[in-house]
Parts: sequence; structure tokens; C-alpha cells
Amino acid sequence: MFSGIIKDKTKILWINKWVFTVENIFNNDNNLKIWDSVAHDWACMTITEISNEKYSFFVMEESINKTNFSHKKIWDYFNIEWSLKLSDSLDWHFVTWHVDTTWIIKKLDTKNDASKIIHVAFDEKHVNLIINKWSITINGVSLTIVDDWKDFLSVSIIPLTQEITNLWLLKTWDIVNLEFDMIWKYINKIHSNS
Repeated sequence: MFSGIIKDKTKILWINKWVFTVENIFNNDNNLKIWDSVAHDWACMTITEISNEKYSFFVMEESINKTNFSHKKIWDYFNIEWSLKLSDSLDWHFVTWHVDTTWIIKKLDTKNDASKIIHVAFDEKHVNLIINKWSITINGVSLTIVDDWKDFLSVSIIPLTQEITNLWLLKTWDIVNLEFDMIWKYINKIHSNS
């Protein structure tokens, strides 16, 4: 499990079909090792090779098809989070590091206070999973929905989040990974089956 509190991002150094190699920003201070799980833009990947400077992970075709990975290029960034330990704090909402879908950035606005509003277009089949002031995860960053309209929702990101994640690099028409709030997904599933 992950918290959705992103504190780091990593640069893509190499893409070899199914294998992504990124800079090792952990520098093994945290004893990152082969077989460990790290969420990259919220898709959980298993480390397959590692050195002090970089590490690699294999991306299955299923993951390529369900995430924004096929749109990634060398020098792009992933938001990353290492999986939680039992002793770690759950600072935000319940998420599972499984990407539910990908959506498109419709518009970006910068406010006078330097916060940024991201407007994300969504498919109407997901409308039941979107609740104003509820949580959503975009590229692994746990955020609150500040507005929802017929075909898009909006989230706001503070300057600190812009600084330490890849959200400030987003442009109109970029593809982002989404995960809906896990508790609300279960409630919605139970309700739809009753």
C-alpha cells in the first residue's frame, strides 16, 4: 500500500521496449533492492536491476496499455513513492497503487497565490466515482477534487507539490494516470450490486 504523498520524482534515463531505467534518487540510503516495489506515476513496479546511480524495472504489456507509460520519453519524470511499511503513517486516503484509467489534461491555470489548477477530462463512465471535495490520485499524487463538471474535474496543487512532483511539467493534452478513492470504489460497487 502507498499513501499518495509524493516526496520525490525521478528522471527516465533509458527505455528499452519493456524495460525502463531511471535515476536512483534513493542512492540506496533506504536499502532499495531487487524485488522491492516502487510506484511510478502510481503504477507499482518491481525493481529488477539496481546500482547507486540507477535502477530498472520491467513493464508488462498490460501496464503499458493501462497507463501513461507508452507516452513517456527519455528525460521525462516519474513521481515515485516506495511502498509503506506497517509502522508508516497513512497521511492521506486509501489507495492501492493500481492505475484505474488514464485521462487527458484539458487545461491548466495558475492562480495569484501561485497554486495551479489542473483540469482533467474524464470519460462519463467514471462519473459515479467522482465526488466534489473527495480524493483522487493523479500520477500518484493524492489530491482533492475542487470542482467537477459534465466532462472534466479540477484539482488544485500548492507550490510545494509543484516543486517536488512532475505535475508542474504537465501540458494540455498530456496523459495522466488516475486512481479513484478505494473506499468510494467499494461503496459504489456494493450500491450497484444491490
